Amino acid sequence: VIIFIWIGYEQWNSNISVLMLSKNISVQKYSFLFTISTFEIVIFQPLLRPVFKSNFENERLRVVVGVFMFALSYLIILDATTYWRFILGITVLSIGDVLALTTIPALINRYANDNNRASIQSISSTAGSVGRAIGPLAGGYMISQTNYNFTFIVIFVGHVMLLPLLLLLKNTSKHIN
Repeated sequence: VIIFIWIGYEQWNSNISVLMLSKNISVQKYSFLFTISTFEIVIFQPLLRPVFKSNFENERLRVVVGVFMFALSYLIILDATTYWRFILGITVLSIGDVLALTTIPALINRYANDNNRASIQSISSTAGSVGRAIGPLAGGYMISQTNYNFTFIVIFVGHVMLLPLLLLLKNTSKHIN
C-alpha cells in the first residue's frame, strides 16, 4: 500500500513538471504548486486533527479517505490544460497527505508490540523509500510507453483497488480504543 501511494505521489514531484511545461505552464508555476501544498498541509493538519479521535476506526478511516483523495488528484489533472486544474489537483493531494501519510505510522503501530515495533516501523519507512525511489522511473516509463492520461488512470485505479484492502484491516491492537 505504502509503496503504491508513493509511486503515485512521486508523479507530482517529477513527471507532472514535464506535463505542465508541455502545456506552456512555467517552471515557476510548477514550483509554486509545492509552496501552495506546503501551506495547505500546515493549515489543514491542525484543522483536521480534532475531527478524528485517536482510535483504530478513525485512523483507518483517515487512511481510506486520504488514499481516495490521492486517487482523485490524478483524475482532476486528466487532460488538464490550465493552471487552476493543477492547483486543484495538488490541493486534493495535500488533503490526502494530511489524512493518510500522517496517520499510517500510528495505524501501523497498532499492529506492533514492544518486541517488533522498530522492525515494523522500519519496514513501513523502507516501503515509502522504495515508492519514492521507483515512482519517477515507473511513471516515466508508463508515460513514454502510453501517455499521461493512461498513466494517471492506472494510478487512480491502483489507489481505488487499495481501498477494499484498507477496509479489511482489523484492530488487533491491545489498545482499548
